[in-house]
Amino acid sequence: MSEHHPPEPSSTYTYAVGAGLGILVGGAVGLFAGDDLFLPAALLGAGIGIVVAFLVKAFLR
Repeated sequence: MSEHHPPEPSSTYTYAVGAGLGILVGGAVGLFAGDDLFLPAALLGAGIGIVVAFLVKAFLR
């Protein structure tokens, strides 16, 4: 019997999920950090989320 493996999600989807989670976490940290830090923290979180998504995808292959 052959095993059925579900298709792998596209790279765009993986990076979008990483960026979205990064924006959520970075935005939450920015809200609690102080005045005018929401946007920089959210953008930094998005960048970190994309990098983490890339590393996870690379190590899971």
